[in-house]
Amino acid sequence: MASVNFIFTIHFHQPHGQLKWINERIYENSYKLLLEIFKKYADLHFTVHISGPLLLYMIENHPDWLEEIAKLGDYGTIEFLAGSLGEAILPLLPYSDRVNQVREYIRLFEKYFGVKPRGLWLPERVWEPSLPVPLAENGIEYVLIDDSTLLRAGHPQEDAYYAWITEEGGERVKVFFIEAGLRYVLPWSSSEEVFNYMMSRATDKGDRVLVWGSDAEKFGEWADPGWARWWLNDFLSKLRLRRNEIRLVHPTEYLREHSVRGLIYLPTGSYDKMLEWSNGFFRNFQLKYKESNNMHKKMLYVRGKLVKAPRVPREAWILYYLAQCNDAYWHGLFGGIYLSHLRQAIYENLIKAEKIAEEEMGYYEKHEPVIKRVDFDYDGKMEILYESKKLNAYFKPSDGGTMFELDIKRDGYEHNLQDTMTRYPEPYLHDSGFNPDWYRRVSLRIHLWDPSTTLHDWINNTPFKDNSDLALKEFSASITPGNELIMRSLGGYYQAGSLISRILVEKRIMIRDNALSTTYVIENKGDKPVTTKIGYEYHLAPKIDRTGKGEPIGFVVNGEFYTRDNEWGGITRQVVFKAPEYPDVKLTTRKDEIYWIAPLNMLARTEKGFRPIPQGVAVMIIREKNLEPGDREELTVKLELL
Repeated sequence: MASVNFIFTIHFHQPHGQLKWINERIYENSYKLLLEIFKKYADLHFTVHISGPLLLYMIENHPDWLEEIAKLGDYGTIEFLAGSLGEAILPLLPYSDRVNQVREYIRLFEKYFGVKPRGLWLPERVWEPSLPVPLAENGIEYVLIDDSTLLRAGHPQEDAYYAWITEEGGERVKVFFIEAGLRYVLPWSSSEEVFNYMMSRATDKGDRVLVWGSDAEKFGEWADPGWARWWLNDFLSKLRLRRNEIRLVHPTEYLREHSVRGLIYLPTGSYDKMLEWSNGFFRNFQLKYKESNNMHKKMLYVRGKLVKAPRVPREAWILYYLAQCNDAYWHGLFGGIYLSHLRQAIYENLIKAEKIAEEEMGYYEKHEPVIKRVDFDYDGKMEILYESKKLNAYFKPSDGGTMFELDIKRDGYEHNLQDTMTRYPEPYLHDSGFNPDWYRRVSLRIHLWDPSTTLHDWINNTPFKDNSDLALKEFSASITPGNELIMRSLGGYYQAGSLISRILVEKRIMIRDNALSTTYVIENKGDKPVTTKIGYEYHLAPKIDRTGKGEPIGFVVNGEFYTRDNEWGGITRQVVFKAPEYPDVKLTTRKDEIYWIAPLNMLARTEKGFRPIPQGVAVMIIREKNLEPGDREELTVKLELL
């Protein structure tokens, strides 16, 4: 009689930094439903992974749910999988971080469940050949990855229906393969269609295994909870009756009965859609998204301080590991890196960990501030890092002399005010009319706009409105004995592709306490007049209240409050940005100027459809000028945390 083994793996995960109301909705719609199903079918065998960030959340908010699901593990219904504490993409991390991410997860899991998992759920199933070493060091016996990785190694599909063993440097781990075909029919097809699919893989020998592994949210969150409950009851009740044909087993049960097929070597890989989104290699996200690379390199920079400090409390390392949570570092069809609250949580943790490390290593004992030239983003060009006990400000002379990070380090208010997101040309936005950004949406960038340019042109990227090359020009940088940063560049002003005049730009930046003051000097070095709108650009990321207290984020101009969804254009000398439970942030000029203020929104795809996702608030200070040869224009802008 033909039969097949079936491993039914459900992955519970919500990222570190998720909005509390979303976590609670998913808990009500999906997680409670699945616990109910596990109890009802306790005679069957399920495989479950609860991610580190979600496990920490449930310990704090729903310990009863964890207690009930732990009992099902004791009873033998559930076999639990380990993971990484921060649900981090392990290959992106230094070797010791890979080891410790898994070690800290196991430590946390054992504390609350009293048992050590033998297998591991690999975040986003991102596999690289070096992984057996850190997994084996933690006593992990097996891992689940996708059959696409097997196929990329040149193996036939039928090899995906067995367990294998792989090694790196003599360290071994067993491998199961999640079958993409099964993942696309379960639960989207009827029970009978799923059973027919499974039985098409069955053999008389009965030693094959079909592995399904995917998100818990498919049951009750991404689809109607009533439908999910009906489908699971229908599927599992019928599966009980077909247990001689389709044996629902745990991975360790399968290994005990059938062992492994043999030795195998695998290339880098992930599931099919991830390979599509990343052009075949997950690390490509760091090349596509400067913001992803920024977070990753900030993580490595903070790590450098942690390892140099003589005594770092475990709390700092936990903050650091949670800042490696994968969701904010990439983008596919859904929010990902465009979800500003996830990026915010990454920086919040990194800044907190950095502060602890700096205190332990006496970072500012000899002098404050610390100003250094570092190739921070690993592109071969030097950035300027200004660091003090109160804030960090990072500048990139090679990208228009801009500021790309502004970390507030005040206790309880740790936040990167410059954590705004560029809008990239995503494939799903093709033919949508959306114009992606042509420069990184950071601060201190200079534009010489065509006089006809409007606020709408600027924020929506109407082509060919900036008549100069200064926005993307490389600037020279020097630091005075008084810690003033000076950046200069000589660019051109063009019309119809022809050079009209040379324009010198100088930026003099002083930082005091929680304030950054920038004096801009624009000088016409040519022999022809230039009629333009000079634009001084800032982008800010107000702090989001992730607990959901409902107070709006917005800004105050001339005594009137506007939510961040509003555009505003007019005359003022001050804009105050307001966010719940966070100090005001003020942007000021010495006298009245033209201000353009607009929401920086990305049209992103979510599991609920397309919607605009806020990425920050954009401000352009405008001066309409006719610069005669030799004319010199000066403006000072102050940005401060109140």
